[in-house]
Amino acid sequence: MIVNYDESILSYIASIRRYFGLSSSYTDNSSFTKLLCKQRPEKVFVLLIDGMGSRLIKRKLKEDSFLRRHQLYETTTVFPSTTTAATTSIRNGKSPNENGWLGWAQYLKEIDDIIIPFQDKGFYNGKKYPDGTFYNCIPVTSTEEELEKIGIKGRKLFPSFEKDGCEDFNRMCDRLIGFSYDDKYEYIYAYWDKYDSYMHEHGPDSKICDAYLEYINYQIENLASKLNKNTMLVVLADHGQVTINRYYNFYNSKYDKYFVRKPSLETRAQVFFIKDEYKERFEKEFKEEFEDDYILLPNKLVKESKLFGSHENHPRFDEFIGDYLAIGKSDLAFIYHEKGKKVFIGQHAGMCDDEMYIPIIIHY
Repeated sequence: MIVNYDESILSYIASIRRYFGLSSSYTDNSSFTKLLCKQRPEKVFVLLIDGMGSRLIKRKLKEDSFLRRHQLYETTTVFPSTTTAATTSIRNGKSPNENGWLGWAQYLKEIDDIIIPFQDKGFYNGKKYPDGTFYNCIPVTSTEEELEKIGIKGRKLFPSFEKDGCEDFNRMCDRLIGFSYDDKYEYIYAYWDKYDSYMHEHGPDSKICDAYLEYINYQIENLASKLNKNTMLVVLADHGQVTINRYYNFYNSKYDKYFVRKPSLETRAQVFFIKDEYKERFEKEFKEEFEDDYILLPNKLVKESKLFGSHENHPRFDEFIGDYLAIGKSDLAFIYHEKGKKVFIGQHAGMCDDEMYIPIIIHY
């Protein structure tokens, strides 16, 4: 699957941005734009449920459930199908290659470490860096911030890991209801993480995750029924998930000696930095062993393919994608750590349909 970014989640974000008077370099979704222009909502609330892919919704919820009844569109997320890349793109309307926020673990030369951008923490060593370390090197501007500059009040709403965040999803919904009756808010981006976390822990097909999705469906239906009538609610996701049945650990493997540094980015969108003298050997052995599970692309083909976005690359894009990119297409995931460390059952960032397709659910 090659993402058409003008027919992806970014086209829906382009519609919203233009509705509020902001620019976008992407083609908007004409059907959604017509709906916005017809309804003319005074407020637009974007609620993102992490991990809630459209294929999961279709399998797990009944046809007459609120989320399925109000799903007007299905679209693809960005690549890689992961929170760091997708939520950053959704929040600012640009593709991952433009933003430079590509995955959960990125190598940052300033500190010579593979860092988790959202946490400013070393991915492998757990070292804590000053808040804003990654952002200060790779800054991005959100739609809320852009709206403020043109006199439109916007805000974000997050779980309790951020200041003024919500302890549970019920509380987040209650606050959104309150904001819909507050004249000063016209655009809100709200993000909820627990469904994705539960799927990582228990697997997307577990009964625990099925029950939590039912809970999400119930709470959003209740939220929609109580919103001020001048508010359009747009519910979407950043990606879906797949169940991982097999893992390959590169730690102390035959490939370990080929690495300049440990693998980065994502388990199912893995970046490798390879010593020059081993590149040909690495590519040959990798393809022989993993051709049914991963697509391996050298740096040049990654850039030519426009996988991460069709517009101009961020100045540091090249250094972030390494020498090779491996893209998951089966139920196998890569890891790199000592034996005994916990691994996730549910994963994403690859190119399977369950990972890539997301819903656009609208209530007005």
